[in-house]
Amino acid sequence: MPADVFPQTLSTWITDRLMGGSGGRREVDRHVMQVYAWPLRVYFLGTRDRNLGEPDEVIQGFFADRLARAEFFAQWQSSGFPLRRWLMNAFNFYLKELRRSQRRGAHADDPADLEPGSLNGNPEAAMDREFMISMVRTALENVHRECESNGHANHWTSFYEHFYLDRPYAEIGGHLGVDAARAMVMARTVRHKFQSEVRRMMSIDGADQQLDQAILSLVQGAAS
Repeated sequence: MPADVFPQTLSTWITDRLMGGSGGRREVDRHVMQVYAWPLRVYFLGTRDRNLGEPDEVIQGFFADRLARAEFFAQWQSSGFPLRRWLMNAFNFYLKELRRSQRRGAHADDPADLEPGSLNGNPEAAMDREFMISMVRTALENVHRECESNGHANHWTSFYEHFYLDRPYAEIGGHLGVDAARAMVMARTVRHKFQSEVRRMMSIDGADQQLDQAILSLVQGAAS
């Protein structure tokens, strides 16, 4: 893939879904929870606020609160931030609200309650790393599901066994009842679908160029 393969503008995917009413909004919410829950969990565990509650409960509470807000995604789009940065900033505000709630009383006027939690290590970098992994994993799941629903299960098998299990096409073809050349075509067809799906998901996030390049390297390493 060329170096500039990931778009630098925010995708219309979310806008299109939001215009579809409540059903479209639910689809957007599902996408966000599927892709960003784990990276936000890793981020949370890298902050001083990790003692505010069980990670999964805190993340689900955050999604329940913020995704219920009608203007949440409109505010993101007007911000110009990549979606993961918008979510991380919103999550920090949510953690501050949890701190205030838990400290209400003796420390209600403590100025420390108004400041972001101090960080241990670099949770922002950790979130970026886990976001990349989550994007690739979700793209693989989406393509696998598409192959299964379209009757291309053998295409997926050829792709997975060659690129991820490092098996030769001749061996894969023998198992599938096709020759090596056909197995190669099947695998490469799915590889192109996978790369396209990653590009689509990156456009939804509105990722910055530096992260684009990191994910590009990860994808090329995973399917080349």
